[in-house]
Amino acid sequence: MSTAQDSIGVVVLEPNKQLLDKICAFAQKVWGQHEVLPRQTGKELALAAYNLSAGLVVVRASFQRSSALIQSTLLDMYAAGTQILIIQDTPFRVSESTWASFAGLHFLSDKATDDQLNDLLTMTLVRHCMPQFNKLI
Repeated sequence: MSTAQDSIGVVVLEPNKQLLDKICAFAQKVWGQHEVLPRQTGKELALAAYNLSAGLVVVRASFQRSSALIQSTLLDMYAAGTQILIIQDTPFRVSESTWASFAGLHFLSDKATDDQLNDLLTMTLVRHCMPQFNKLI
């Protein structure tokens, strides 16, 4: 990540094109002037992480665990200050009814409402734009 030249708002990593488009549309609506970058493979994510500094990465839990490349890239991005939003699509959820957030790691059930996704994306934007508020959120 130390070689990252440009900053970007949100990177969405999702192999399902239909779900990728939906999450990108939500992220673009909330993050506004910040670019949303869709990615469908771990290799694409690694390349983006090498060249860009991202504010947030959105990834599905089962896909996040699907390869060592994705796991190590997400870990490197998190260590560099990127927030990670994990959409939990497995039986082992932090919560099915609401989102949870711990030190820049955010968890959202795949059964969450559109409003919950919108609220969580809004909070990540606030944390990205005003890091001094991280202690309060």
